[in-house]
Amino acid sequence: MDGLDRIANVTREVGRSDADELTVDAGVALSEMLRTTLGPNGRDKMLVGDGTVVLTNDGGSIVDRMDIESPAANLISDVARAQNGELGDGSTAAIALAGGLLDEAGDLLDDGIHPTTVVGGYREAARRAGAALDDVAWTAGDDETLRSVAATTITGRWDDARTASLADLTVRAFRASRDRGRGRLDDVTIHGFAGGATTDSELLDGLVIDTDASSTSLSEVAASVPRHVEDARVAVVDDELTIQSPDSVSRYTVEEVEDLERARTFEDEEYRRFVEMLTALDVDVLFCQKAVDDRLRARLAHEGVLVFERTRQDEIHKLERTTGATPVMRLDALDAAAVGRADEVERIDLGDGSFVIVREASSSQVSVVLRGGTDHVVDETERIVVDALTLLDAVGDRPTLVAGGGAAEVALAGDLRAHGRGIDDREALAVDAFADALETIPVALARNAGLDPIDTLLDLRARHAEGESRAGIDGDGGVIADVADRGVVEPALLKRRVVANATDAATLLLRIDGIIETESSDGGVGEHDHDDGAPAGGGVRADTGGYPWAIGH
Repeated sequence: MDGLDRIANVTREVGRSDADELTVDAGVALSEMLRTTLGPNGRDKMLVGDGTVVLTNDGGSIVDRMDIESPAANLISDVARAQNGELGDGSTAAIALAGGLLDEAGDLLDDGIHPTTVVGGYREAARRAGAALDDVAWTAGDDETLRSVAATTITGRWDDARTASLADLTVRAFRASRDRGRGRLDDVTIHGFAGGATTDSELLDGLVIDTDASSTSLSEVAASVPRHVEDARVAVVDDELTIQSPDSVSRYTVEEVEDLERARTFEDEEYRRFVEMLTALDVDVLFCQKAVDDRLRARLAHEGVLVFERTRQDEIHKLERTTGATPVMRLDALDAAAVGRADEVERIDLGDGSFVIVREASSSQVSVVLRGGTDHVVDETERIVVDALTLLDAVGDRPTLVAGGGAAEVALAGDLRAHGRGIDDREALAVDAFADALETIPVALARNAGLDPIDTLLDLRARHAEGESRAGIDGDGGVIADVADRGVVEPALLKRRVVANATDAATLLLRIDGIIETESSDGGVGEHDHDDGAPAGGGVRADTGGYPWAIGH
């Protein structure tokens, strides 16, 4: 991959490059590599550290797996992580824009424009772009609009059928958690397993626990335990259920038969007491974070109590929210107030997996069960759904939208060029350069959609000049159209954060004054030896593991 090669080479250029050239080159190299992932036909593959070949078109996933040595490129990659963590989408666009800004800045620096002037112009352009977004945005909040937002996020990762299916599934999960209560993503549980088609994925009402992955059910006594319990009383124990013994004694020795009988009697009494405590409170289902003694499980199964052990801590918290049960550290502390309830608890088998579903009408908890042909498909699908849910959660029920397909970027670029004509100093050049950088996104979309990038950009500019502010690239049809009518829309908040994050990264790198060349751990300096023993450009050597570091104003 050319982009990776360039990033790897950037670190070796310290001895013969000034600070501006070094930092600009690192950002542009990373940006060029990720631009191939933009759009419906974007694809890229990479070799990760353990030798595994990963095929993906998710820019955030690529950045997470990359082993980047250049501090400058690392800073740009942080843009993707911040963007993806905050909104779940836009990581590739943020890096592409940051790289475009650095590329344009390189030309300005070559023309003698001072970095401070470039930074000032970029800041003014970012401010103006944020204001201009309000002029091309509109507000909508129906489910069809939310499905379009989710589908735009998913587009390019799956085909049309699976994109539509996952978008609908995501919106239904989002709506269910919002309409019933707190509206937090914690109320949406996602499970995935290989087997079946992606379109077989479903939304289940309530909390779904994968007993194969997170806890162990009563497999050996399952015949005597019901698979479905209605109006269930639920207890949650945040500890191990067994007979307690002194920590320093793992076993005891008996000398007479009577001693053994007394020990057995004591254990029987303790087991009976545990069972009586639960049955006295009419407990139908017991969840335990740790192990449950085999004999106790058998006795509880005989009484018809459904027991699950080794339930994860996060699922304990979700059970508390779903059923109203209060986790107790010891079974002795369990009382009627700590027992919760559920409309029904059911054990089901999906594919090769075993699950328990806890349903309660008053709870906002819902679960998404994802299917896929292979584990890799399931993992990618889960990443897609999480990203889409994160974006929907960030924009809310009535998001402010802009047209996708590069339409918003072309509209902003046109506004910036008009705004730049009213600026009297050299910052106007940086404002125009910012506009050019914005248009690298529709250019990348056109290239990945099989269109001629230059002709497409000229056509987009002409249509926007005629007032078609929603004209963009329909990647599926390979044409320029009103993409908003075709459901290609994005939240204005997403565009705002892409511009802000990319601008912050680019301006931070442009403020770097010099490079401190550091000694490698073997005593050498980078990969270059200098006859006079001094670093190029008057830098200062320090033994910090062989990495070059930058210093700013």
